[in-house]
Amino acid sequence: MTHYLIDIRLMGSVKRQIHTLSNRLAEKFSLGSKLVIPHITLAGPFATENEEKLAEDFARICTNQTTIPQYHVGNYGFFNDTRVVFVTITPDETLKQFRYQVSRTIAPYCTLRRYDLDSAEDFRFHATLAMKLDWLTFQRIKWYFRNQDPVIYRHHPIRATLLRNSRIVCEYDFIQGRMLTRAQAMSKATQMRDFDILKSWDDGSWE
Repeated sequence: MTHYLIDIRLMGSVKRQIHTLSNRLAEKFSLGSKLVIPHITLAGPFATENEEKLAEDFARICTNQTTIPQYHVGNYGFFNDTRVVFVTITPDETLKQFRYQVSRTIAPYCTLRRYDLDSAEDFRFHATLAMKLDWLTFQRIKWYFRNQDPVIYRHHPIRATLLRNSRIVCEYDFIQGRMLTRAQAMSKATQMRDFDILKSWDDGSWE
């Protein structure tokens, strides 16, 4: 079955920090395939029989967004019922409303999960570090994180991504204000343009 996901792809120092942390977890707790690619889920995974409408709605919502969404990362959290370990994400109001608009727009023709339909205020933003853990490993990791330094946030390119079976279909670059093809989304030149724009903001928080 084809699975779709809409997320924010982590980039820059945040991505590097989370990758380092994930590798450390894998080595210390022998997690293997229980690790995931760091991202912030906005909707999904879900299925649909109308990819064309999904891509059109995604592009329309993104291009109509006049304010760049922002978020902060920090400490660590745990979903006890599903034994998931994650980095906590604190979204601004723009990101909250953007995610909510996406979920409400695609809900009529996509098989969204219950939590995807949460209100703008109730949805729990997070970046998963490990999932599907057995009970003992989950408890050991919770204990381990008592003494771990938080992830340090710095500004980086903000992109919303539509994926099909973990492969980028298209991506919206909020910094440049344009839709990207898969090739453009993966391009180093496109990313360097993002960083050049961030530098021009000259607020000292770019990478």
